[in-house]
Amino acid sequence: MFGGHAQDRSGSGIVGPSVLGAGIFLVFAPVHLLVSQDVSVAIAAVTLAVIGGAYIGFGAAANSKAAFWLELAGATLYGIAAVLGLLWHPIALPIGLAAHAVWDLLHHNGAFGAQVPRWYIPLCVVFDLLAASFLLALYLS
Repeated sequence: MFGGHAQDRSGSGIVGPSVLGAGIFLVFAPVHLLVSQDVSVAIAAVTLAVIGGAYIGFGAAANSKAAFWLELAGATLYGIAAVLGLLWHPIALPIGLAAHAVWDLLHHNGAFGAQVPRWYIPLCVVFDLLAASFLLALYLS
């Protein structure tokens, strides 16, 4: 889908997915400015749980019990962060998103966990870091 169509000059194919991640963030951010903080927190919690849960599918597709359980454990941590954001303090949500960017990077080039489509990592890292920064500023203001 994003493989070789939009590549940077090194040929690594990250520019297109990174731009798409930024574009998704540009749709995500204004919504949080138009709703109450409670609704914003709920949206951010669902977003974190969903993007964390995507790795369960990658683990299942890996056809490896070890990869599946690792990805399920990671998704569980993001689910816990989402619940903490709802029940404890919204700051758990940008922390969870930033941690998810690290999780994405650990999967780069198959160095960790299940195989993930190459385009997914730059898209998700860009979105995660932009959203984490935005929500941190929003919830601390």
